[in-house]
Amino acid sequence: MFSTIFGSRTTEPSPSPATDARYDEPPSLSASTAPRTVARRGHAARYITADEAKQIDAELMGPHGAFSLDQLMELAGLSIAQCVSELYPLGPPLPLDANGIKQKRTNERVLLCCGPGNQGGDGLVAARHLTQFGYAASIFYPKESKGEIFKRLKKQCENLELPLIAPAPLASSSFPMAPDAQANAFKRALTQADVVVDCVFGFSFHGPPRAPFDFVLKAFKATDRPILSVDIPSGWDVEKGNVDGEGFTADALISLTAPKLGVKEYAEEGRTHWLGGRFVPFAMVKERGLNLPSFPGSMQCVDITMSAPEQ
Repeated sequence: MFSTIFGSRTTEPSPSPATDARYDEPPSLSASTAPRTVARRGHAARYITADEAKQIDAELMGPHGAFSLDQLMELAGLSIAQCVSELYPLGPPLPLDANGIKQKRTNERVLLCCGPGNQGGDGLVAARHLTQFGYAASIFYPKESKGEIFKRLKKQCENLELPLIAPAPLASSSFPMAPDAQANAFKRALTQADVVVDCVFGFSFHGPPRAPFDFVLKAFKATDRPILSVDIPSGWDVEKGNVDGEGFTADALISLTAPKLGVKEYAEEGRTHWLGGRFVPFAMVKERGLNLPSFPGSMQCVDITMSAPEQ
């Protein structure tokens, strides 16, 4: 039964656009008293190219930024988890049913689909935080990275007994299986999920998706489950978007650091769009003209959804 894959843990004022686009000083302390869902809806952050995204990452991890990759993944993953909790709030605990079995809470089952790169690492971090938030998170991780960072992130998830669907050679995986069985396992997971988080490909992805991710993107297009994509819907061109119209369209998007050019049209259609990654130094924001919004209170993500165009 797939219910064992997800586990059985028991464990505003009207929004208005941000008016201060300088972002050259921290928000005032009074912001900490604002409701968690205060938004900066319609804030016109600048959309950046793939090269700019790479430059920003390099600068953040360079001598001036002084961040490590671990830190950036941790902060990005936390912002993803917070975005999930804002868009798909976890329902209250329910009493046991007549048979003494725990009942599923609203939005409880979150399936995180993680690719082999840094985007997948962000997803592993998000899964850990969501588990701590009380969600029943499950990870589809068919092609794991070999780097030490990713091994530690995976181990952290295993320490929480977080279900992991992965290839047969990985004996520590919760559900090791042969590659030809992965598609069926993924489809079963997808049908049982309340929410899906797309952490497959990031802004450095190029070319058509290959196995084992080709069937994942096809399933995304066919499913009726809500999908939150991270940075850009997997398979889209980071600057040109859904070029041939064959890609899936996410129900919601969380851009990291700054929104990418490829999702500009998506955002301008008024689709749900959040920004995460509250770690860019104020001086960098100003020098690069990113025009990022302020974040409310202690939140690591902010709603920048634009108004839908009039018909």
